[in-house]
Amino acid sequence: MKLGRNHPCSCGSGKKYKHCCLNAVSVQAAAPADLTWRRLRSLLDGYATEMLRFIAEAYGPLAVHEAWNEFMCDDGLEFDPDTSLMQLFMPWFFHCWSPDPIATMVGEKSLHNVIPTAAYLSSKGRRLDPLLRRYLESLLSAPFTFFEVLACDPGTGMTLRDVMTQEEHAVTEHGASQGVQPGDLLFGQLASVDRLTMLEAGNGFAIPPMEKAPIIELRAQIASAHPVITHQVLRDWDFELLDLFHEIADRLYNPRLPTLQNTDGDPLSLHKIVFDLNVVPQDAFDALKHLALDEPDEELLADSTRDSEDKLTCVRFSWKKRGNKKHTGWDNTVLGWIEIDGKRLIAEVNSEARANAIRKKIETALGKGVRYRASEIQSAERMLADLRTTGGIRDGAASEESDRLAEIPEVRAKISEMMAAHWEHWVDQPLPILGNRTPMEAVKDPDGREIVESLVIQGERFGRKPTAATDEDVFRRLRKRLGLTGSRSNSTTGSSTSR
Repeated sequence: MKLGRNHPCSCGSGKKYKHCCLNAVSVQAAAPADLTWRRLRSLLDGYATEMLRFIAEAYGPLAVHEAWNEFMCDDGLEFDPDTSLMQLFMPWFFHCWSPDPIATMVGEKSLHNVIPTAAYLSSKGRRLDPLLRRYLESLLSAPFTFFEVLACDPGTGMTLRDVMTQEEHAVTEHGASQGVQPGDLLFGQLASVDRLTMLEAGNGFAIPPMEKAPIIELRAQIASAHPVITHQVLRDWDFELLDLFHEIADRLYNPRLPTLQNTDGDPLSLHKIVFDLNVVPQDAFDALKHLALDEPDEELLADSTRDSEDKLTCVRFSWKKRGNKKHTGWDNTVLGWIEIDGKRLIAEVNSEARANAIRKKIETALGKGVRYRASEIQSAERMLADLRTTGGIRDGAASEESDRLAEIPEVRAKISEMMAAHWEHWVDQPLPILGNRTPMEAVKDPDGREIVESLVIQGERFGRKPTAATDEDVFRRLRKRLGLTGSRSNSTTGSSTSR
């Protein structure tokens, strides 16, 4: 008779079966890789401390500083025991670094060009548990490289693809698997032993899909020098891989101010051009209203003000042009604003080129009826500084208000419509990240296809935000046009653990 979970256990303990021998049965039925993982985790407990003690005694106390300088690609930063990169640096220090015979601070010549883990195994390997010894031996050939998350089972494991070699690995990993999602990238080192693969070293944060392009660029560079990218090849390119990781990390955590441009591609700067008027506001309006294209007078004057005699005193309207070279779906582009207020005329634009253009148009249209007085110019950097000072850059209240507005059905529908139009035209727009090719052109070669896929994954994630609400059908159509497989930007799987 098969015991139920709530039946008294047959061993006579008096406990329910689920609280007694069922657990033992479960352990016995566990996959061999799971048992190996538990045993290995126990063997690795205290290993890092033991290795540091061994290195200090064999290589000397300055070895860690020499290794840190090399790990950081000679950027001049002193070693900090509290660095956030410790879980990446220490495994690299143990399993990859070796003292340079010429520039090393290590006095023992027999250890020059010898990796600490190799020296440790040579010295103490015979006394180690065979499983731990095999694990450490595997790390002497495993490279530090970039991995793409294909699937994840949070708290259990994930499936990773080595971006450089294209090898896929089912990884048992309880911690890192909780902070990533398919499409993310990781930098680190894998160890494989007895059908078990573990993440020995990881950078500690998810690298977004949009950072895949420079990784593929480095892969192409390596491939141009080697017919096949092997683990040994990647270990030989260790410095370049580390340098790229630091470049990506710096870009993510210390973002530079982008080059701000308007839709004409001009550098962004606010220009306020002030004129004195020698004509009445109505005459000035009649001379300049054509700059608003074909917008009717009644709409341009809807918010104007008049005096007691019903004469125009103040009006503000936009300066437009037809179409837009950057956004082909736009019917027109607002280039600036013109305000007529009594004896004063003010034009506001966002670039020097537009400032020169509107001044010429105003002086041509009004002739002696206008006289230039002054210009006030504010740089993009100053604009951003002022916004930060006043809390205008997505502070908590602004963000909350923006999200609240995005929940209004009419607003959400309009956002969705705009995003659908954006992605409709996106496939045919040349992109710098694709070498100024369009996505439709880039997907024709394998490297370009990978980069486009990563951009689409990033777009799918962004499209799930309320402020950028995008119907999933938009991305399904986009993927179909580009010949890409179905989305995996938010999928998970329970079958991603190592075998």
